[in-house]
Formats: sequence, structure tokens, C-alpha cells
Amino acid sequence: MSAVISPSWPWTPNLAPEWLRQSFNNGWTFGNVIQVTNQNSSAPEVEREVVGEHSYGRQLGRLMDAVVAISEAVPAAAKDVRVKELLALAKDIDRIKLEAQQKRSVELLQELQALKRSDKQAWAKLMKSLDG
Repeated sequence: MSAVISPSWPWTPNLAPEWLRQSFNNGWTFGNVIQVTNQNSSAPEVEREVVGEHSYGRQLGRLMDAVVAISEAVPAAAKDVRVKELLALAKDIDRIKLEAQQKRSVELLQELQALKRSDKQAWAKLMKSLDG
């Protein structure tokens, strides 16, 4: 296993084993829950390509955003219990995303503070790269 240094974050090694970078074949799974095979998909390779560019989460998120927009434009739609449940779900997902963003911000700040304390040269290089 070799560490690969990212040019954007010179102090963060990529410690993922090589086998994680291998491509998937038919029969791939998502969290041991969804298994995409020739039996349940007419085009598993196409599905793999689509998910490679647009995750199921992103696809579902866009659909939820569209339903929210429709419910705002058509008040009668917002009264439907199914739409209400989806709107509540969307609100909860927004809360989770905000909490995750706040956590990442705190962690990033802590990492930057640690870098500044431990490696003045890398800190100076990072600050110089931000000026450009």
C-alpha cells in the first residue's frame, strides 16, 4: 500500500488500499443491501455508469427538490399526506446535511490549526496557494 499525497492538501495521505480503486463487475452491491445484476437490471453496466456520475442519493435529492417546488407552487399538493411526509423527510435531510457541514467545518478548522502548529512550512505553502 502506498500513500498518495493530494496536491490540494499536502498533509493528507491517501491510505486507501489499491483494491478499493478497482472497477465493479456485474453483481455489485450497495452496502450489502442493493445488488445490481443481470437478473434485476436490464442494463447493469449502464446503471453502474449512471451511478458513477449521479449517485442514487443525488437522483433522489433532485426528485425531492422537485416535489418541494411543486408543493410550493400548487398548495393543494402540499395537503396530500404523501407530499407532507416527503416534505418532512426533506426538512430532516436538510437538518442532517447542515449538522454534517458544521461538523466538517469544525474538523477542518482543527486540522488547519494542527497543521499551523506542527508544520510551519506546509502552513506557509497552503497560505501562499490561497493567495493565488
